[in-house]
Order: sequence, then structure tokens, then C-alpha cells
Amino acid sequence: MSRCRRNVVLSLSFIALCSSQLAGQEDSGWRISPENINIQVGEDRPLQLLDDLAQELHDAKWSVDDPNRAEIREEDGRAVVHAKAAGSVRVSAALGGETRFREIKIWSPDRPLPPGTTNWGTHPIGREIGDIPAVPTADGPNVFSLEQTASGSTYLRAVRNDGIQVWTWLMPENTHDVELVCGDWLGGALISANHGNSYTLYTVGGDGKLRWQHTLDGVRKGHAYNLKHLVHVLSQCREGLVTKVTGIDEVTGAQKFDLTLPASHEELIHVQKVGVKILCASKASSFPVRTIASRLFVNIDGFAYVAFTQQEWALRTAKCTPGSAIEPRAVTFERDERVVLWQIHPDGTYRSTIVEESKSSRPLSEPVSVASPTGAIIPDGLDGVLLSIRWSHDAIVEDAHGSPDGVVYRVDQNGTVVYKFPLPKYGGPLHDEMVLGENDRGFATRGGILIAFNVRDGKEIWRWDSNTPEIEVFAALANGGCVVQTPTGLVEVENATESKEIFTGKAMMGWQGQMYRKHN
Repeated sequence: MSRCRRNVVLSLSFIALCSSQLAGQEDSGWRISPENINIQVGEDRPLQLLDDLAQELHDAKWSVDDPNRAEIREEDGRAVVHAKAAGSVRVSAALGGETRFREIKIWSPDRPLPPGTTNWGTHPIGREIGDIPAVPTADGPNVFSLEQTASGSTYLRAVRNDGIQVWTWLMPENTHDVELVCGDWLGGALISANHGNSYTLYTVGGDGKLRWQHTLDGVRKGHAYNLKHLVHVLSQCREGLVTKVTGIDEVTGAQKFDLTLPASHEELIHVQKVGVKILCASKASSFPVRTIASRLFVNIDGFAYVAFTQQEWALRTAKCTPGSAIEPRAVTFERDERVVLWQIHPDGTYRSTIVEESKSSRPLSEPVSVASPTGAIIPDGLDGVLLSIRWSHDAIVEDAHGSPDGVVYRVDQNGTVVYKFPLPKYGGPLHDEMVLGENDRGFATRGGILIAFNVRDGKEIWRWDSNTPEIEVFAALANGGCVVQTPTGLVEVENATESKEIFTGKAMMGWQGQMYRKHN
């Protein structure tokens, strides 16, 4: 299945792993890590020393100011604080003639820590690019964090679930356009370094070593892993004229296949476009047309899915005087358009399904409707696909105007369109995420409205109006509800009338649907 997807059931367990602010001049050079520690009586918390580039230091002398509340012992070469009584203690580490301190809050074991309490924090070594949870492995890290120094050096940091950093990895190139894309099924992380019209993927293993790197043309538009260690990458040139799906071995980085989506074209017969004007031309010409593609995902069957537009357009007019202006009503617009869904097999073969198709010939001045994927594409839980398509009206050549219609299509495992579920009209920025919940329930957002619908038959169950300009569906809940991201925070929605805010600010959901960090 795809990694880093949102179509999972969220259990609503929250862990605060917030990067703290600079601790002050006394921590310059090196410091005790983690910081902002809160533990309960009877718990142990390992500690370490890290310098300004998060490299670990050893051979410090450790002490605690109140032995009645906590004691320090050494385990596996690191100091471990054992909490004995409620209160606060100050831990000290002496190294090279300097001493650093860290305050630790110890709570009573009679009740859990208050909601929102930070378990521990990490000190940033530079600008935070992103953080994601790692896929659990027997001896691997729990969280990855990608940070960049002012000089452009990019570091990937791997941290255990107790806050101990286990390694750092330095990316072998300096570029400010870097993304921490996802964790992989082997406990590693995928990083993308972007270079205009190409990008390099780096896979770093759970041991902190570079497993492979692979450079691809274009801009990365999507990715998905299957359980047999094949990563699918969707790339598109900046102009949108060439779109490819590349299969790469997750273990070795070897390229398994490279598929180019069918291109679209526009033919001009006796006409030419000069800005917004249409002029008479003495000869015919042909140009490529931008392909609009959905994102990419891998279903439980191991097949990858992507939807895209395939368009053949022709503008023609009767013979005329070259260079003279032509009224739109005198130009015929011939259209042969389709939305295609590819089911891509691990060996690089694929099954092509036409999801929507239309043909017409009419004056250019008359309005037309054009279908295209919005981006959202997820499994339906029944070995099929849920695909979001936008119908734009009053389209003239490549320009879309008016209020588009949003529709969710369900395509079954045989490539048959089962239904088309209409969504509310919305003319603002598109937030088109969908998630799959339990008991055949799906969720989609348009504007400020959340819609719950039955995945099997496409019938609406309920809708919730957030009374805000725009929201985005975040994750399904085990109780049959949903979490949405609003402009102010995360809101849990149970039905059309019951909702409550559960988190303030922007949030990121990762592996197993847990909240790992609050982003402001």
C-alpha cells in the first residue's frame, strides 16, 4: 500500500515531539538532549550530549541535584535518569571543563500526563524542513527530521521514541529546495532534492547510510510504495507536456520500468493564436497540450493507479487572408477528450480504462465542459478506486472559467465506473482530499463542507458545514467520524451537528495515523 497516505483510520493517540526554542547562551556549543522532558515516577529517561551539528559527545560526568527525586545511572554508554518522586530535578553534565544543565519535570504516577504535555523535545540545528515518523522496525528509529543550516548543509536526523538521537546523515549536495518525502517500508526515509526541471531522490536506510540515489527529469508529482519493495514515482515536466511513471527497486535503487503517459495535442488549421487574439494562418500547425494528472497510489493488490487527461483538439476555419483577425464564432473547435485511469502492474505493464469521454464540434464562441482529475485518488476498500474529477465549464481552448462541478467516481476492480457522486460547487482554492473510513464510509471536502458518503453505492450519509472558507479532510476515525484541518486547527467531526476542536494549528499525520508535531 502507499506510504504517507491519509486514507487510514486514526486512533487519536497524540504524542508531542516539539522542537524547542534555543535554550540560551549557556547551551552554545553543546547541550543535554532531549529537552522539555516530562516523565512520571518510576519511569526512566535516557540522556545524551549533542553538539551544534547534532553530533553525539561522550565521557561526560553526570549528576542530579536532588537524589531523593531522581537518580542517574549509566546504561549502554548513556546516562539514564530514574524518576523516584514527583517534583522537578536539575540534571548536570560536565565535559571538558564546562557544565550544562537540564530541568526535568516528574509527575505523579496516579494519573496520566495532562493532554498536550510535551514528552520531550529536540534542539534544532537549523531551519526545519519537515519531520515524519519512521515505519517501525526492530532496531530502527521512530522519527526522522530534516533540517538545513544557514550554509545550505542538509541533515537527516533519526530519533528514537524516547528522544535519543541515534544518527545524523549529511546530504551530499547543497540546495535549498529539499523535501522529506516519506518513510519507506524498510525503516528508512525518502528525500527529494529539486533542481529546476529535474530532481534527485535519496533513500537513507534505518542505519543512517545512503541506500541509493536516483535522478529523474521533471518535477515530482507523486509517489507510492507497494509491499514488494517497489516505489512508483510520478514525474512531469514543468510545462506539463511530458508525464512519466517510473518504477524503482526500493532496496537497490535499480530502475524497473519507465512509462510515458500518452501526450495530448492541439492542431491549428488556417488559424494561429497570438495572445488572446485568433488570426488567420497560411498553414497548419500542431502543438502539445498540458496533461492534467491525479496523484499516485498503490492498492492492496499491489497495482499502482494514476488518472490523467488525454486530449486531441483542433481549431479550424475556412480559408482566409493570412494575418487577418478571426471572430471566435467563425472558428470551429473540435474536441476528442477522455479521462484515463491506468492500473500499473509491478512488471511495468498496465491496464487502461476510459473513465470519462466526450467528443464535440462547435463554434469556439460556444461554452464547453472539460473533465480533468483534481488530484485526489484513493482505494475504495473493495479492490477498486475512488477518483475525484472536476468538470470545468465555459472552457475556451486551455482557459477554464465559471464554477466547476466536483464529482467522485468509483471505478471497480474490473475498470467499470460504478457511480458518479456529485460534490458541492466551490470556486475557491481546491482542497480535494478524500479518506476512506470503516464500514464502507468515505469522506470528501469541498470548500468549507465535509461530506460523508457510502462507498459502495455513492449515497450521501451526512454533511457538515464548518462555516469557514475552506477545510481539508485529514483522517477517518474508528468511531465513524472524521478529522478535518480548518484554518485554526484540527476538528473532530462525528456527524452533521457534532464537532470539537482537538488540536490548534497545522498538523501532520504520519505512519499509524499519529500526530507527531504541531506546525504553526
